[in-house]
Amino acid sequence: MIRFKDVTYAYPNSTTVLNNVDLHIGRGERLAIVGDNGSGKTTLALLINGVLRVSSGSISVNGLDPSRNEDNLKLKHKVGLVFQNPDNQLVSTTVEREVAFSLENMNVAFDDMQNRVDRMLDFFGLNKFRKKLTSDLSGGEKQRLALAAVMVAEPDILILDEPGSYLDQTGKNLLNKAVDHLLADKPDLTVLRITQYSDEAALYNRLLVFRDGRIAADGNPDDIFRKADRRESIGVSIPLKYRIDRKSDTDAESQGEYKTPEKGSSDRLAIELDSVSFSYNDGNNNMLFDKLKLRLESGRVYGLVGPSGSGKTTLVQLMAGLLKPDSGKVNYEGFEAEPGRMAVSFQQPERQFFLDTVEAEIRFGAENLELPEIESIAERCYYLTGLDREIYSGRNPFSLSGGEKRKLAFGTILSLQPSFIFFDEPTCGLDWPGVIKFRRLVGQLREGGIGIVIISHFGDVILNLADEVIVLKNGRIDMIKSREDFFMGYDYSEYLSTPDLLAYQLENMGEVKYLSEAELLSNKYDSR
Repeated sequence: MIRFKDVTYAYPNSTTVLNNVDLHIGRGERLAIVGDNGSGKTTLALLINGVLRVSSGSISVNGLDPSRNEDNLKLKHKVGLVFQNPDNQLVSTTVEREVAFSLENMNVAFDDMQNRVDRMLDFFGLNKFRKKLTSDLSGGEKQRLALAAVMVAEPDILILDEPGSYLDQTGKNLLNKAVDHLLADKPDLTVLRITQYSDEAALYNRLLVFRDGRIAADGNPDDIFRKADRRESIGVSIPLKYRIDRKSDTDAESQGEYKTPEKGSSDRLAIELDSVSFSYNDGNNNMLFDKLKLRLESGRVYGLVGPSGSGKTTLVQLMAGLLKPDSGKVNYEGFEAEPGRMAVSFQQPERQFFLDTVEAEIRFGAENLELPEIESIAERCYYLTGLDREIYSGRNPFSLSGGEKRKLAFGTILSLQPSFIFFDEPTCGLDWPGVIKFRRLVGQLREGGIGIVIISHFGDVILNLADEVIVLKNGRIDMIKSREDFFMGYDYSEYLSTPDLLAYQLENMGEVKYLSEAELLSNKYDSR
């Protein structure tokens, strides 16, 4: 069905992304694709879909050549592609029109179109939003909409480029249910899933590992994970069952563990929400927050969790001063809410880029705040984010891979030298070395007295980093718990992924020890 023969691709004014790739994917295969950031995974998907044309070599998809204009047009409804960032593919004003868009272009009869649209809206829990503006949806809701809009066309090939990145656990379950439903309806449907998460990759029959633009491994996921070379990254963490070891102690330092500092220290800075109310001016007068109270202190890490659409991103924007409350006050203790003191790393990193080079983006904040030793600040930002200055400084930010954009976003806010940092889904799109680097970055910032809030749907992120967990539901704070109390005594399955939480629970109950990631992979992450 899909055949690559000696395919090479290089972006204009950039290095080669895919290098002499040979690949065959049969009809009905379920295939997971993993690899480090920038290794060529998304480029492969765009070549199959015909969005990109090969530099050399040849591609055949269902007997069609994507490089030929006539064949390319025929492929558009045969190959469904869901991007990591849903905003890159949503084109209509309302939810209902977005799902119907591809069917309108295919001249599907109205009754059939309406039935298929209704079915997809119900399937993804979007029916109550059918008349809502797509711009008013949360990140997770937008991703579910993008999936519905692709699946309604019933493609022969479905490519999922990290579609679960912005979904809570309920949304991810809906995604997996939808894919299973399509496979049951169309046993010949071919599914390719690009992922940075080993638990997702392990569900598929075949696993491709990309490294430096080449296929480094191709086979059964169980065999590849079992034989993974500890000296080379495969872009994802090793699944728990390959790390279980009853003789080895957990290397706490390599896991980014640390002692929780005492609360209420007199020299701490703080952000306090005092009876804050807020509603969006959408004409419906629906209040999101009503007299919300919350206090955050510097030098601590707060995990902010909850279902998609519960108000997490809005709460962060209120605390950071990007939105103003309808009533109540946001108080800042020990510091002024002036430019640079609070920084937000957005869920979609490209939204905070506006300059032509990586170097300019990293230096921009420090230069505009007229901070001293800008060169030293820039060098440290490169080091902390794992971006090689020699390689990336001249690159256009919008030409980077999803994970590379995420790292650059970290660099742009670090250059401000803020007192509080708000990370919105910071590990989406990061390969496993990038996740390890982020964990260490948060530990360093915390030890430096920075206050940190992390929004995440990934349990391992909250598990490894948060001192306290704030649960937000329906615009209210459902609870605030210590990390230990939250994970050992609360049902978080609705909105947090669980793979590494099992290891945490086993470890704390004394039933089993497991090998750390550093013991399994390598210390080369330290140099990234």
